[in-house]
Amino acid sequence: MIGLTRGHIKLNIEKPQQGYIGSRFDWTGKVIQLWWKGIPFCTSELFDSHSDQQGKGFFNEFGIDQPNGYDEMKPGKFFPKVGVGMLRKEDNKEYDFFNNYECLPFEFAAEDDDVNVKFKCTNSFDQFAFVLEKTIKLTDKGFVIEYQLENRGKETFNTSEYVHNFLSPGKRVLSTEHQLVVGEEIDEKEFSQGLNPNNCLSYSGNKISWKNTPDSDFFFEKISEPKEEGFNWKLIDRHLNVSISETVDFMPAKINLWGRAHVVSPELFKSISLQPGETDRWQRVFEINQVESETN
Repeated sequence: MIGLTRGHIKLNIEKPQQGYIGSRFDWTGKVIQLWWKGIPFCTSELFDSHSDQQGKGFFNEFGIDQPNGYDEMKPGKFFPKVGVGMLRKEDNKEYDFFNNYECLPFEFAAEDDDVNVKFKCTNSFDQFAFVLEKTIKLTDKGFVIEYQLENRGKETFNTSEYVHNFLSPGKRVLSTEHQLVVGEEIDEKEFSQGLNPNNCLSYSGNKISWKNTPDSDFFFEKISEPKEEGFNWKLIDRHLNVSISETVDFMPAKINLWGRAHVVSPELFKSISLQPGETDRWQRVFEINQVESETN
């Protein structure tokens, strides 16, 4: 385990081949918990679970819909899952991110000090060779993830990346004391077509509120047009009088929203297309701020 501390901020990060080693989430930088003034901000996919087979914290993923090379490979052959390894394609069915594929792990390296950690993932298989470098840096208000992905292979690299934010400030269930601000205006069509159990969510403008605690999963795809500048989501907890937000230096392809009673995950997707020899760089900034109490 790697622990980073700066002022009120503390992060716990699993090493690449420690803890979660499934075939879905990126092994480079598995942030399992963020604390601010001793308050935890993250949880796990299932309530109060300590399993290493599921997501937690800030777990990112490449190619949730279509990993690079999957369609070209015949059953029994291997395709790359960035940040994980070469996965064996089982059949001609569509890729299923829930499936735990047989995996030949990539090469991993990690270097850290008190406030930074740098990961490197190398795929040496000629056709889809690449190098992924990721640096996690603490700030006074949170942390930054910096990415660099270089295509060293012979094929065009087409994939996507997002962070599955398993958020639960103070490890409290969602309630009327929570509000989520996302992108531009909420898309009425996408909201109406989403999963909204027991009619627990409502919206106004670009703000989403919880009228009651969800009794099952909620999910919305492309719920709002992303903003080109500034934060694209901010979760406010009126009980703790804090907010946590994510700002990126790219135009997100879409904003998705998923959650359960104990967890909420706003997700900003980045599209990636790299010709052989090309490199892409991007960053994600997570920031915690205090907010004024409504009674002030």
